[in-house]
Amino acid sequence: MPSRPPHSSSAGSSAPVRILEPQDNTRQRLIAAAAALVADGGIAAASARAIATAAGTAASAINYNFGNIEHLLLTVLELGVEGTRRWLEVRAHELAVLPRSADGAATALLHVLRTWSRDEGRHLALTYQEALTAAPGQGVAAAWTRLWRDFWIDTARTFGLTPIDGRLLHAFFEHEALYNLSAWSPALEATALTDMVDLLAAQWLGAPARAARGATVLAERTAGTRPYGSVPPAAMRIAKAAAEVVEDKGLAGLTHRAVATRAGVTTGSVTHHFRSIEDLVAGAIRGQVQAMTEETIEQSNGRPPIDDQLTADILVAALRQHVTADAPSPAVIRRRRLFLAAVRREELALAGAVIRFSYGGTLRDSLGRIYGFSGDELVLQASVLARLLAAIWFACAGDDDPAAARQALFERIETPLRTWATDSPS
Repeated sequence: MPSRPPHSSSAGSSAPVRILEPQDNTRQRLIAAAAALVADGGIAAASARAIATAAGTAASAINYNFGNIEHLLLTVLELGVEGTRRWLEVRAHELAVLPRSADGAATALLHVLRTWSRDEGRHLALTYQEALTAAPGQGVAAAWTRLWRDFWIDTARTFGLTPIDGRLLHAFFEHEALYNLSAWSPALEATALTDMVDLLAAQWLGAPARAARGATVLAERTAGTRPYGSVPPAAMRIAKAAAEVVEDKGLAGLTHRAVATRAGVTTGSVTHHFRSIEDLVAGAIRGQVQAMTEETIEQSNGRPPIDDQLTADILVAALRQHVTADAPSPAVIRRRRLFLAAVRREELALAGAVIRFSYGGTLRDSLGRIYGFSGDELVLQASVLARLLAAIWFACAGDDDPAAARQALFERIETPLRTWATDSPS
């Protein structure tokens, strides 16, 4: 099976159908089966044999009805765009009753994120992430992103905000549309999301400041997220080895013995730090996150790393170069793919939470040193800023001029950094 579906420059003109429910004819049964497999297991799980079995037909029916499996998968993604368009029409009616204010926009953002990642929106949400993973910024994925971009620009206008404020809402949505798929600790994660959206609204949209509940800090601590460089070297060396085993052999090949061999230590050393397979999986995730963080720092191309900036001007310049590049950071892409794999397996929920709540670690030292943030406030500020920055490329990928859109969005995001610099103690 091809690794990715063929590209299309638009969402297509297929008639709307309910793609997640079986239909009476073979063509619609194949679409429904493929859509369910893509959402539940990813494009890699949607083989011709698996689709045909789920549809109750022969694999040859795929070629007869669609020409090949690529066109079937493309149809699934195109119908996903149309399904999202209809889904958003319902959400727009729901949002119409909210107060016309920045607070109302924040409530709208929370409502859309929660309904998109739960219940009837979840299959569409997972399929959207598959489209982004297969071909980010291209074909159907770009059309889908443009749909979301336009929705958030229209939503911003509805609440008395500017189009660039809509781009800001879209950027935060693009990040959390993936990570809010987590089902690790629903109450805690929902509260952490509320804290982050409240800060976003206050710092960037002019909403009244609200006291944080401390949920982001609690989520980090409960998930076992560790600040960059804080994990003991011996444990991190084993965790990185576990991550390499997963890269080579997948999760099925992750054993204490395989990790010991890769790390060049005894099996007893591995079990000392990671007693169970579940601990080892979480360790592998942590190793991936650490490796990605180091990769981000090493890609500074001769510039001081982000976590070593000394002034606001230098920090802003470094961030601009990191996040407005023509291609997304490989570390960001790998982290998104790793989370998408973890979110589909109940036993990996905790590991997925480590990925979700590790964002912001490389920013904290600079934000604390330059602006004087500390404690829970520092964690929350870094978490929200990191999410916005990591989403810039994805939020602009569907634009006619992505480079100009990235620059404009970054300039909107950097505004509080300039304000903090004038307000911070000298």
